[in-house]
Amino acid sequence: MQIQGAVVVGLGGPSPAPELIWGAREATALHRPLHLIRAYNASLAVLPWDTYLDREFAVDLRRAAEDQLRAALQYVNLHWPDLGAEGTVVEGFAAEVLGKASRDAHLTVLGSRRLGPVGSAVLGSVSAVVAATAAGPVVLVGSPPADPAQPAQVVVGVDGSKSMDDVLDFAFGYADRHQRPLHAIFCWSPDLLASMQWRPEPPPPERADRWLAEALAGWQQKYPEVQVHRGVVRASPVAGLVAESTAQELLVVGGHSQHARISALLGSVSQGVLHHATCPVAVVHPRATGWTVM
Repeated sequence: MQIQGAVVVGLGGPSPAPELIWGAREATALHRPLHLIRAYNASLAVLPWDTYLDREFAVDLRRAAEDQLRAALQYVNLHWPDLGAEGTVVEGFAAEVLGKASRDAHLTVLGSRRLGPVGSAVLGSVSAVVAATAAGPVVLVGSPPADPAQPAQVVVGVDGSKSMDDVLDFAFGYADRHQRPLHAIFCWSPDLLASMQWRPEPPPPERADRWLAEALAGWQQKYPEVQVHRGVVRASPVAGLVAESTAQELLVVGGHSQHARISALLGSVSQGVLHHATCPVAVVHPRATGWTVM
């Protein structure tokens, strides 16, 4: 697959799926090629030994995957003819195929079918697995993309982790390309006594606000056209980010783990917002060799 530097879209639902539209728009904005991948795997539905029916079943699965890819390419070429989109049908487990593709992709875009926290954990949602293990940024789109003409913000969670620069690079780059304001959020949880109902709610600490301003200062200089709002929110990271991103264009968070075992990831902020956010979510994993946003 020739996907080096491309925006890769993993096909799941029928075209035009929300992730397909989002990926095509972003590839256009980035001036990057668009590559569609449709993975299929028959190994879990056939017998360990070869039979005629299993061979026919595998042929039917591939044919259905090819038909879906063809329909998606036709849709993209009709609405974005200058992209010259390409696609590939790959036999294999979708999470493994797309996780491997993320190593070379500039950006990986997937659909989110809203299985819920329990269903996603039990069933091993492809989107949840790829978002947790990808080698680069992943965007999960669960609903039709917002109208580009409508005002909306890019919300980014700032937490001081090692991946913070990659997260802010992605968020500021996206906001700059799409001429969107950026809302940077730092979530803090006071101690138990401070949260008692009989005590007045304390204001956000001035030190947290100063730290957030300092963390954003260099990025505001790099992207002077981006209108930046910052806020210190008294809430857990998942609850705070989900609430602040409601009806917004994109929520950007860091990916702090690349463990394949979903059981080890259920408590992470990125997995939490994936299950509850109502707007597209970008999970940004830093690349070993680094990457830049055009």
